[in-house]
Amino acid sequence: MYKKVMIAIALLPVLGFPVLGFPPLEAGAVQLRDGKTYFLHLPTFLEAESTIDVIYARNATYYFKIALPQSMGENLQRLEIVQSEGFETLDFRLEETIAYLQAPSGDRLPISGKAEIIQNQDRDQRKIVITFDPPIPANGELNRQLVVGLRPIRNPRYDGVYLFGVSASPQGDRPNTQFLGYGRLNFYDPFR
Repeated sequence: MYKKVMIAIALLPVLGFPVLGFPPLEAGAVQLRDGKTYFLHLPTFLEAESTIDVIYARNATYYFKIALPQSMGENLQRLEIVQSEGFETLDFRLEETIAYLQAPSGDRLPISGKAEIIQNQDRDQRKIVITFDPPIPANGELNRQLVVGLRPIRNPRYDGVYLFGVSASPQGDRPNTQFLGYGRLNFYDPFR
């Protein structure tokens, strides 16, 4: 019982509650001695959706929406999207990748960045890495969203569920990449 009370008291200043009359402390970025950086508050994966969900269609865009907390503690440097399930591996037009911040008002602020594919030899997987330049600031409006749009060359040939794992990395020389969740896209065959 005593340990639990001590831990709770030790965390109160970090959580913004005053302790023994001292003002609350501002929480900053988390960086360990080995140089690894972490988010203080993780972004939250919300959903994935496709503008066209018919198999083999062209001109679709796959949108991945991530809620950004008011203070992440560290700037958001990179987003990774990995196709983890589906009957075929999809190819993308990376030069047409779009990214923007969307405020609660609906206003969109375009973000510059570079998208590239990195091949994971161990798992025979490819991941799309979007590096933001400059990084997305750690502090921002409440309820803002990061929206990333990927343009496939075409939708898959085969209908079914396609899953995409989404991860985020803070800024730093040794960022700790955090898995945010899976985006699920369903494609169907209109002739079935």
